[in-house]
Amino acid sequence: MLHKGRAAEGFARRPDPEVWAVLAFSEDEGLAFDAGQALIAGWGGKPGMDVTVLDDDAIKKEPALLFDALEAVSLLGDSRAVRVRTSGDKIAALLAEAIAAGDKDPRRFAAKLIIEAGSLPGKSKLRAAAEGAKRAACLQFFAEEDTDVASRVKTALLAEGAVIDPPALDAFVGDLPGHRALANSEIEKLALYARGLGRPLNLEDVRALSATDVKQAISGAVNAALDGHPGAAQTALDKLSENGTSGISILRSLQMEVLRMLSAHEKIAGGDGNPGKYLRPPVWPSDWPAFRVRLGKWPARRLMRVMERIHDAERQTKLAGPIGDPVVRLLINDLAKAAENVR
Repeated sequence: MLHKGRAAEGFARRPDPEVWAVLAFSEDEGLAFDAGQALIAGWGGKPGMDVTVLDDDAIKKEPALLFDALEAVSLLGDSRAVRVRTSGDKIAALLAEAIAAGDKDPRRFAAKLIIEAGSLPGKSKLRAAAEGAKRAACLQFFAEEDTDVASRVKTALLAEGAVIDPPALDAFVGDLPGHRALANSEIEKLALYARGLGRPLNLEDVRALSATDVKQAISGAVNAALDGHPGAAQTALDKLSENGTSGISILRSLQMEVLRMLSAHEKIAGGDGNPGKYLRPPVWPSDWPAFRVRLGKWPARRLMRVMERIHDAERQTKLAGPIGDPVVRLLINDLAKAAENVR
C-alpha cells in the first residue's frame, strides 16, 4: 500500500504491526533515512531493535546476505530489523523477491525489512512490489517547504533555550542544503553555537558560523571540479590538505552541490527556466549564467552516476582512515577532467 507525505510520516511513527516490510523513498534521501529511524523506534519499543545494515554493493556481491539476515533470530530474543540502503536499481529484483516471499509466508522471516531509497519512478519494480504486497508498505516523502524547515530550526534552538531573529532565520534556512540529513547537521551546529549565548541569534551570528575560510576553500575545489578546471581543483585540494581538512568534508560538500544541481534539473524539466532562487542554497541572478553552463556539462543521469562515485569514495575513505584522502583527490580529478572534455 502506498502512503504519501503526511500519511507516510504518520505511518513511520506508528507502523502497522502486521506490516513486515517497508519501502521509504524520496528525492531527499535524508527523509527516507529519518523514516527508517522512526520505524525502528516504532517497531522496537524498549530496549530497541537489533538492526543489521546492508547496502547495494554488499548484497550484489553476496545475494545470500539479505535472506540470511532476514531469517536470523536474535540470540537474546530481541526484535530484529534489516535495513537496506539502495539506489533502487542494482538489487531491485532481489528485494522484490524478498517482499513477495514474506508476503506469501508470514513465518518465513524473523526480521522486519526496511528499504531506504532515493527518488523512484512510478514504473519502478521495487515500488510495484512494495505497493502490491499485502504485508508491505510503500512510503513516499516530499522535500520540505521552507516553513517546515524553519519550524525545525526554532524547535532545535528552543531545546537549547535559544531563539533566533527572523532575518537570521530566513538567511539560515535559505542557505541550508536541500537534503534532510545534511541540513540536520547544520541545524545541530547552529543549536550548539546558540547554547548559553544569552541573547537571540542574529544575522551576524549566522554569517560567522557558515562563512569560514575552510568552507569557502572546499566550495572552490568542488566548483573547479564540476566546472572542468583540473589544475585549479588540485591547487585548492593542496591548500585544504595543508590545513588538515578531511576528505569526508570535501565529499559532503560535493554531495550537497550535486544534489542542488539535480534539484535544478528537475525544476527546469518542470518548466521553470531559472529556478535559482528556489534552490538550497539559492543561485543568485548574477551567478545563474555560470551555473547554467555547469548544468549543461552534467545532465541528471550523469549526476546520478556521480552520486554513486561519491558514496563509493566515502566508504573507501572511511575504511582507509588517515590515508584515505587520495581517493577523494582521484574523484575530484576525474570529475574535473570529465567536465573539461565536455564540448
